[in-house]
Amino acid sequence: MNNPSNHSRRQFLQVSSALLLTGVTSASRAQSVAGSGDYWQQVRAQFSFDEDAVPMNAANLCPSFRAVAERVSQLTDDIDHDCSFNNRAKFSTMLEDSRARVANQLNVSGDEIALVRNTSEANNIINNGLPLAEGDRVLLWDQNHPTNNVAWDVRAARFGLHIDRVSTPVQPQNAQELIDAFAAKLSDRTRVLAITHVSNLSGIVLPVTELTAMAHARGIHVHLDGAQSWGALQVDLRALGVDSYSASAHKWYMGPKEVGLLYVNQTSIEKLWPSVVAPGWGDSAETTLTGARKFESLGQRDDAALAGLGLCAEIHDRIGPARIQARISELAQRLKTGLSEAGLQLLTPMDSSLSHGVCILRVPDGQGGNLSNRLYNEYGIAAAATGGLRLCPTIYNTEQHIDRAIAGVRALMA
Repeated sequence: MNNPSNHSRRQFLQVSSALLLTGVTSASRAQSVAGSGDYWQQVRAQFSFDEDAVPMNAANLCPSFRAVAERVSQLTDDIDHDCSFNNRAKFSTMLEDSRARVANQLNVSGDEIALVRNTSEANNIINNGLPLAEGDRVLLWDQNHPTNNVAWDVRAARFGLHIDRVSTPVQPQNAQELIDAFAAKLSDRTRVLAITHVSNLSGIVLPVTELTAMAHARGIHVHLDGAQSWGALQVDLRALGVDSYSASAHKWYMGPKEVGLLYVNQTSIEKLWPSVVAPGWGDSAETTLTGARKFESLGQRDDAALAGLGLCAEIHDRIGPARIQARISELAQRLKTGLSEAGLQLLTPMDSSLSHGVCILRVPDGQGGNLSNRLYNEYGIAAAATGGLRLCPTIYNTEQHIDRAIAGVRALMA
């Protein structure tokens, strides 16, 4: 199968800009464009994957926008051509541009954003940096990623903390069931609530605003793993109210590899200790870095990737986070409906208010890997065996991709 025609970055941004500047509200724009096949075919053309190897596992890794990959490659070549301090000085400005664009999308200040290497690193900065005492309790969702779960077990073993875990209903009927499950586990000694915005194991979306308000009423720090929400949902960190948030650019954000995000609310920055102190920190215990930048003193970085994040953010702005969220929801609902109508059992809630882009299908024990491999080899759809059979469509996927996935799964599980 052939690749779609190659559109230049400039052509794509011009098309995107023209579609955005329609004079309609964000909500109606998202609804109207979500059904525009021509527009989404143009978006599909911004990615270099072949039609016989279609990625549908955004919860793990996404291809970068073609323009972003080209930009990172060009800047890498620029450094290799001239690695002098003089030439590389421009990357400081590019880094700050990336920070400002990302902060604006998340409705926070640039001083509250650290650009680290991935979600795992960001989670561990919070884990290691929060001042906790022996006997303090940390409350976790049992569906957290290991870096927001097992990492807490390791700290507890070192420093005498107590870990509590929340299990939520497999098929919640409403958000209150999820809230009640967490409320039952809070105690007077709970100091941290570490949760996940969207589960990579079930696809459940937690009611973060309500959980945060409940925790803050007890003076509890709330850390949110946003690996499955940054770039997939329209995330407003001010509205969510969390104290810290982590994410990776290589997932739903479709950005450069080894670039991650750590948000720390301004009121929490000073109390958090950094995990790494490297050149750039300063010459004493008091850092010269401002705000959350103290968490990105990590030694030599990939300057090209950090700069490429700015272009990725620009493309997200052009398409529109609300439009992206609506499109992913549309594709996921089409996928879940098709699988359900085929008589297959979903672990992910059908209700779009309780789930988003992560879709998990129940399969016989031990068969997830085999089904995932066959779906890829026989139908050209790249899925995962996480939690069952996991399919996670995003904006580079088309209705035809979704229908091919449904047909493939139906045939393989017949």
